[in-house]
Amino acid sequence: MKYHNILKMACAAILSVSVVSCIDDESAYGGDVLPGLTVTVPGDAEMPVYNFSYGEECELTPDIKYDGPGTLTYEWSVGTYNNGVKGALEFVTNDKTFRYSFPSGGRYYAHLVVTDGSVGIVQDYELSINRTFEQGFMVLSNKNGVGNLVFIKDPTREEIEDGIPVTVMENCLQRVNDNVASDPLVGAQMISWYDWNGSTSVGVNRLVLCTEKQGLYLNPNTFVIVSAIDFDDVTPGFKAERLILDATSPVAWNSSDKRHVKMNSKYMFGLEDSEWKTFDFDFISSNTYMSGLNQTTDNYFVKRDPLALYSKALDMATWEYSWVNSSQLRDKNDKPVMDNCELIVAFRGEGIPTQYGTNTYPCYIISRSKSDGRLFATGISGFGGYSTGQVLESHGEIACNASTAIPAADSFVVPSDMYHRTYYYNGNCVYVMLKSGDTFTLPSESESCLRYSSDEEVTYMGINQTRQGSQTLAEDLLVATYNKTTSRGSVYIYNMADVRTDNPNPTPKASYLNCADRISFIMYKSRIAN
Repeated sequence: MKYHNILKMACAAILSVSVVSCIDDESAYGGDVLPGLTVTVPGDAEMPVYNFSYGEECELTPDIKYDGPGTLTYEWSVGTYNNGVKGALEFVTNDKTFRYSFPSGGRYYAHLVVTDGSVGIVQDYELSINRTFEQGFMVLSNKNGVGNLVFIKDPTREEIEDGIPVTVMENCLQRVNDNVASDPLVGAQMISWYDWNGSTSVGVNRLVLCTEKQGLYLNPNTFVIVSAIDFDDVTPGFKAERLILDATSPVAWNSSDKRHVKMNSKYMFGLEDSEWKTFDFDFISSNTYMSGLNQTTDNYFVKRDPLALYSKALDMATWEYSWVNSSQLRDKNDKPVMDNCELIVAFRGEGIPTQYGTNTYPCYIISRSKSDGRLFATGISGFGGYSTGQVLESHGEIACNASTAIPAADSFVVPSDMYHRTYYYNGNCVYVMLKSGDTFTLPSESESCLRYSSDEEVTYMGINQTRQGSQTLAEDLLVATYNKTTSRGSVYIYNMADVRTDNPNPTPKASYLNCADRISFIMYKSRIAN
């Protein structure tokens, strides 16, 4: 016990000598009592931990107590902090408040030095920057000609266990890129393919974001712009209206001007394609999906008057392609299908099994007769690089009356291969259509599976699949609505098994209310390994 007291007294004496030795004998404190200078941290931790999201500015204001007459100065620095090892420090600011935007997610530490010129203290803070954009939903929205990219982060298991709210971040592009314009957002696409590096094939992933004026290739995990293609440099005066995928090349398309900019994904530059320059289609629907382990895209090229679906066919004798269209197809009465009809919607249908153990995916067109207003459903297959022509899979009249719920024109229609249902929307309601022989059965307007408030309208609908290899394990229905009162958009995520006509308005798995502006597209983005 005596030894312990003696040791404490000795340590105190050494500390006193150390502090006094830092003071100039001619300073204001020479021979006087030292002023008190302390920094208080939560829980009195040696190195308190703070959590921030990548993309947001980190801000810390230290709790400093000082009872001296001098003026305090501050110096903040940051360094990496990996596996408990502190990296080299980089100066940040002399302000009292620390403000810093980190270049990527990870663990860092902030180092603070406070002094009045005679006495001083240091304090370190551990900063955990979550990797906001690695995995979650990209939400494209616009308001009054201004784009707003929103990201809804997948919470980690630790975040769920700690009760940390889901990170929903707006204006993501501007948060992590300097001097980037807020042009209207048109579309986004994750592009994957295998490339030969001279010795083996390697997987390549590109994330492209299309604005009205630019094609932006982004780092898929940080959203930092890797390459920017100015459309005006390729096609003067061009403004994109739609993003289409042509193999691994995104194509920005303007249906009014029938102009385009094609983007080379491997080398990330823009060009005018001689073939696309000849296209004069009124509507192009691009449908990218997983066929087994491969990413596949079917494009449906539509002319509205006369209504016809166009596609490329391969001549197996000459190995040359030529255009074919649906006007060559005949119904059971030997009349051209969709003759004298107008387009309502075109969409990818459920997969049809083939003899090779894979599926072929038809295009379905719902059209209306110009003469008597009758509705028709037409299913056409024969798409892809080795297609030799279009095949009429089905064609039939849809039974309808004044109360039948009809899809909104040119809207997004979502088929479920797992549950054999096809979802569509009109106004503030979502409906289910069911395949019935050569046609579809449409419900009445009162038989919605989802109905939102009267001041909301559905603006987008999509599907998110959980996959293991080539197997689909689960499907979620993604719905975006726009509130006409608040001028804000919301996102709802449903288990597709629950969304049925006989189970109206199920509780969503998740909902993110007023998280964006008017939403035009939602895409789930998985984490991409470096």
